[in-house]
Amino acid sequence: MIRRHSIARWLVHCADPLGPKDPPPPVLSPSGTSQLVAEAYDHGILPSLLRHYPFPGAEDYAAAKAEAASRRAVASTFVMMLRHFGDRIREACDGQPFTVVKGWTFASAIYPDPALRPFTDVDILAAPEAHARINQVLEELGFKFADFAYVPGREEAKWVHNENDALIVEVHGNMVHAPSLRKTMSLTYEDLREDAESPAGFLCVAALHGGLHHFERLRHVVDILQAARALTSAGDERRLGVLLEKSGARLSAITGLRLAHRLFGEPRCLEIVRALGPERHAHLAGWLIGPSLATSTMSGNRYIHSWRRQGFRELLKRGRPRA
Repeated sequence: MIRRHSIARWLVHCADPLGPKDPPPPVLSPSGTSQLVAEAYDHGILPSLLRHYPFPGAEDYAAAKAEAASRRAVASTFVMMLRHFGDRIREACDGQPFTVVKGWTFASAIYPDPALRPFTDVDILAAPEAHARINQVLEELGFKFADFAYVPGREEAKWVHNENDALIVEVHGNMVHAPSLRKTMSLTYEDLREDAESPAGFLCVAALHGGLHHFERLRHVVDILQAARALTSAGDERRLGVLLEKSGARLSAITGLRLAHRLFGEPRCLEIVRALGPERHAHLAGWLIGPSLATSTMSGNRYIHSWRRQGFRELLKRGRPRA
C-alpha cells in the first residue's frame, strides 16, 4: 500500500528550485516512485524531482527512472519549440501593446535555472488594439484559431499549430476569464503595462493565476515562492500593493504566499503578507487552501478536497467590488 503522506512529503521535498532544506523522507517503493513521477509531472515540477529524488540503482526502479527521463525529454522539446514561436511573435509584434506572461517569462526571470520551470503553451496578455497584428502573425507562423475552444465573454483565444496541435498560443484580453469573477478580479494589459517585467508584476500574475486555479498544481505555489524571493525592496512591495488592489488579487496573493510558507518555509513569503496588511476572508481562505489540498490534486484523493476548492472560489467572488 502506497501511503499518500509519503508521496506528498516527496513532492514538497523536491519542488523547491533552490533545493530541499530538510532531510529527505524514506525512499519510496518502486511502485510508489512511479506514482511520484506521474504526480510530479502533472504538478509541473518533474525537472526538480529529477534533480532531488535519489532514484535507487536497483533494477526494479529502472522503469520509474526511465519514465521520468522520457517525460522530461518530451516536455523539454515542447518548451524549445514554444520558446522559438514566442521569440518570433515578440519580434514580429515589436511595438505592440502586449506582453508574454507566465511560462518562459517566469522561467527566465525568477527561476535559478529556466529548465526547472516547464510550460505547455505561450500566454499573451494584449491590449485590444494589438489583437489584429498578433492574430496576423500567428497565422503567418502556421497557427489556426481554435474556434471549437472559443467561449464569448471569456476574453481568451486559443491558437493551435497546423502541424502539431499540441503547440498552443493563448491570447488573453483579461487574465480573469470567468465573467462571474470579474466584478471582483480583473487583470488586463493596461493594468500590468508598467510592471509587466517587474518583481511586483511577476508576483501579481503568479498569485492571480494560482488563485483562479485554486492552487491545484504545486507549480502555481512554486511560481509564487520564486516571485516572492525576487521581490526584495520596499518599492517592490508598494508596487505589488497597487497591482493587487487594481486587480482584486489580494486574497489570492495572501493565500498563495501563506501556502508557500507552509510548504517551503520561505520567510520572505510571510514578510510580504505582513507588508500587505489584513484582508477580509484571509484566515478562512488559509484554512480552505492548505498543504494537504495542494499535494493531493493530482492523485485519487483530489475529490476529498473539492469542497475546499469550491469554497475558495466563492470567497474570491465575495471580494470587494472593483471600481
